Amino acid sequence: MDKKTKKVSLITTGVAAVAIIALVVVLTILMVTSSNPKKSVDGLLTNLKAGDFEKAQEFMTGDGLVEEDAFNEEGEKYLFDKLSWKITNITEEKENATIELEITNKDFKTIITNYSQKILKLVFGGENITEETAGNYLVEELKNEGVQITTATKTIQAVKEDGKWKIVGNDDLTNALLPGLQDAMNAFQAGE
Repeated sequence: MDKKTKKVSLITTGVAAVAIIALVVVLTILMVTSSNPKKSVDGLLTNLKAGDFEKAQEFMTGDGLVEEDAFNEEGEKYLFDKLSWKITNITEEKENATIELEITNKDFKTIITNYSQKILKLVFGGENITEETAGNYLVEELKNEGVQITTATKTIQAVKEDGKWKIVGNDDLTNALLPGLQDAMNAFQAGE
């Protein structure tokens, strides 16, 4: 092979190598940033478990799970600290997905019942309850290691928005993530 042919061969090999590297980089970026319902569920729940509500919101559309400022920072840390999940089925139809998952978290019916009993006992005892005191009692119940863990199979929804799958924030999602909360609220309202 003469010098000119070697030079052309090296240039061709170099261009091919750069093209392959560029393709690998692009495919890696697409795989990491591509969205699907499973990644959205995992992203949402992983961030909730870590207590990063702001990051979790990036995986949602619709209503948030908890009202802003409903819990202090310590309370937020314990809402989902026992959360675990297993996706059992995903059904996609165009821009919508139904996700069935086995989800485990604290029994919020027990938490709310215990909390309500403490507050009522103090109120009927003539004590003046401040918002801070009430918040501290709720944090105590969230931290209570005696609260049972419950597992249930729940169904949540996802929609595709601007090419990304987002988990729909609604009562179904809240009931899935905070098991027993709705039952506790219904019992509380029935007692009023």
